[in-house]
Amino acid sequence: MTIKVAISYLVYPLTMAGYFVRAFERRDDVELWTVGPYTGAYIPWMHGMFLPSRYVKAPNCPLPSSLANAHPPFASVRKDMPWTPDLFLMIDAGWHFVDRPDGDVVARVQTDPHVLKDFYKYNRALIDYEFCMQSPYMEEGEHYLPYGYDPTIFYPMDLEKEFDACLIGLQYPQRTAWVDRLRARNLKVHYSTGEIYDENREIYNKSKLALSWSTLIDLPARVWEGLAMKLPVVTNRVPDLNKFFKEGEHYAGFSTVEEAEKQCLLLLADDEKRNKMAEAGYNAVLPHTWDARVQTILETCGLV
Repeated sequence: MTIKVAISYLVYPLTMAGYFVRAFERRDDVELWTVGPYTGAYIPWMHGMFLPSRYVKAPNCPLPSSLANAHPPFASVRKDMPWTPDLFLMIDAGWHFVDRPDGDVVARVQTDPHVLKDFYKYNRALIDYEFCMQSPYMEEGEHYLPYGYDPTIFYPMDLEKEFDACLIGLQYPQRTAWVDRLRARNLKVHYSTGEIYDENREIYNKSKLALSWSTLIDLPARVWEGLAMKLPVVTNRVPDLNKFFKEGEHYAGFSTVEEAEKQCLLLLADDEKRNKMAEAGYNAVLPHTWDARVQTILETCGLV
């Protein structure tokens, strides 16, 4: 039986939704159709930047980028849809249709409840299943669907280590303060925004440690990805962490910048401990792929 799935999302060159799309595409039992505002290589990070064109992928039904800040009626795309889907899935990072789209089942993934929870509330009655990706922000009736990693993108590579630590992401003040402290210790830290997919994986694999500092107590994708690349992850403690991983065995945790610095120094001084943690974290994260998250959605919606 083929499951017809439609996905709406804000189509940047890198999005959480893109990982869902890739996971659905890997399934032999799914026929997929995608729609959303399409920005080409542009993404609004750091006041706007353009990412490599090889990572640009248009949806089946690209909408004007000007609609990224609007919520059109579904009727505006109904004629473009090839069939009525078994599942219409809104991967919602701040964009969705203003009314209920066609679909036997309509579900939504709240990718950013730490900043968009109020935004998600106003059209809840239109949706059959709500998936929340951050348990501290869940409300009654929602299903927990944590982040994960794409095994075709994030995996270990046998590369020479060039950096003591790496953090690729938006440069928030506490992250910068941490990096500055490590650099003051004459450590070589790769700290940047903009490398994605292959470049991101290669830089992390050239690093001894993967760093993460969540700004709003969410468990970010970079923790899952760092573990999947078989790296010791040093991360601030957030409520979701110990649902999946054991501190001191799978990752090194901290609550202050001083503790963050100390954890890095301890791991960098002990090759055996660093390698043991990397191996344990890798084995713990293996089941948590985006493919597994897609399976959870289909099972919850009664489609498999």
